[in-house]
Amino acid sequence: MPRTSLHAEIDKLRQEIEALHRKASPEVTAAAAPPPPGEAGLEGQVAELGRLVQSMLESAEETVADHPVATVAGALALGMVIGRLSAR
Repeated sequence: MPRTSLHAEIDKLRQEIEALHRKASPEVTAAAAPPPPGEAGLEGQVAELGRLVQSMLESAEETVADHPVATVAGALALGMVIGRLSAR
């Protein structure tokens, strides 16, 4: 293919894409747009998950510190149940 026909083909494809973009509904256009800076993308979701896990760990540490005997008894009971289930 000559170089000019490639450029012509690319220009034609660009025109078709622009025409489709103009016909697209507002929902499609909004979905194709990048998220606003304040909203969470994948990085924001990972950061939020990290904060949630940290908060849960702190809560667990506080519970263990407040009730050490109950925590050890619960861990022992859970270990016995898992041992029984895995022995079958």
